Amino acid sequence: KARADQAVAKLQALKEGGAAPASMPPAPAPVAAAAPAVAAAASGASKAEIAEAEKQAKLLVWAAETAEAKGMPQATMMRSKADQAVAALEVLKAQAPQMAMR
Repeated sequence: KARADQAVAKLQALKEGGAAPASMPPAPAPVAAAAPAVAAAASGASKAEIAEAEKQAKLLVWAAETAEAKGMPQATMMRSKADQAVAALEVLKAQAPQMAMR
């Protein structure tokens, strides 16, 4: 759950211009871990960061598909988180070529 929250925080921060949202629920460890990742994403993502985001997105997509297949009530929430993780991954991948050109 903490990783999913980090992915959501990254996506929201990227949408808001790279600043971490101030209205995050109290969760010190994930927020502290997400802040450097958001800063790195704003300045361009490394291969390792992209690989980690891809791994996270795949995990969330699998969880959403499994929840949907089993008819679990959390399926909609998991699909939303998976979609956000995939969107965050696409943003990171889009930034990577830009950094190579600098």
